Amino acid sequence: MPSQNSNRVRFAFSVDKELRINSWNGELEKIYGKSLNEVQGIPYYEVIPRINKGNKDAVIEALKHGKPVILNEYHAACLCGEVKGTIRVSPLKDTTGKISGANVVISAHPSCIVWKKLIQSQRLLDIGKIAATFAHGVRNPLNAIKGAVVYLREKYANEKKLIEFTKIIEEEILRLDNFIAKFLSTSISEKGLSETDINLLLKKIEVLTSLQTQSRKIDTIFEYGNTYPVTINSLHLEHAILNVLNNAIEAMPSGGRLMVKTQSEFRYGIEFATVEVSDTGPGIAVSRSADMIASSKVKGKGLGLFITREILRSCGGHLEIKSQRGLGTTAKLYVPINKNG
Repeated sequence: MPSQNSNRVRFAFSVDKELRINSWNGELEKIYGKSLNEVQGIPYYEVIPRINKGNKDAVIEALKHGKPVILNEYHAACLCGEVKGTIRVSPLKDTTGKISGANVVISAHPSCIVWKKLIQSQRLLDIGKIAATFAHGVRNPLNAIKGAVVYLREKYANEKKLIEFTKIIEEEILRLDNFIAKFLSTSISEKGLSETDINLLLKKIEVLTSLQTQSRKIDTIFEYGNTYPVTINSLHLEHAILNVLNNAIEAMPSGGRLMVKTQSEFRYGIEFATVEVSDTGPGIAVSRSADMIASSKVKGKGLGLFITREILRSCGGHLEIKSQRGLGTTAKLYVPINKNG
């Protein structure tokens, strides 16, 4: 990830006395798609727009006077389309004390779509690395859980509620094991699609999460509206819903109310099946751009909502989140309905 401080990004390069590029950092390489080998020896102003101080080149001024030149609140229609930030041009000296070039550091706030997409792509790569590590490491614990479930089922064969839980857990272990087996060669957007009844899926999730909510003394209400089946990878959709539900449950460690409801809704000329999850937790920070969703959880990396959003996007749906500090959060998952199948 790029080095950032309060959403600032650090671009840096250096030049010799002839303004020819000597060094070029990774953020510049990402923006311009050019490596150091491709730009080395080229005057910097032939690669990026000239950095001006008034009607003079700021880099030339630093070389001429041997003093740093600092430009605050500098605006430039260059890197990523638009940059606002601070530029510092510092003279460099050789072993004899003579000025041999300059180092240029731009601490900026890129505001264009290109940069945001680069950040998002990097985030997806990070998620992929984490997920691959998880996929390799989860199988042994899964086998241990499966053994424990079989033991509980046989020992407490007369406990109807427990048998209901163990049956669901065994089914989920099998599905998860199959999913992991295919994981490294597939992606969220690949097929494995089926017609899925969201209400039936959610009823199973209601049972799975009931022990969590009971242990935390959370009042839980599930309301099932009329919805048509949707065409989606059911395991992905289950994962997306569980991400949101688990976030809501973890936001209320000592009581609260969890409200989950399904319904059909027209929007943008499309009919969606929706799952709305509301909690009375402390709320979360939601970026206006909706590209970055910051979780208030202490544990974890806050990737759950991001993954949920990507799952929904892959099928033409979307995720909406409304939150206010101290007043809870409402997340709404939209999955398009295809009545024509």
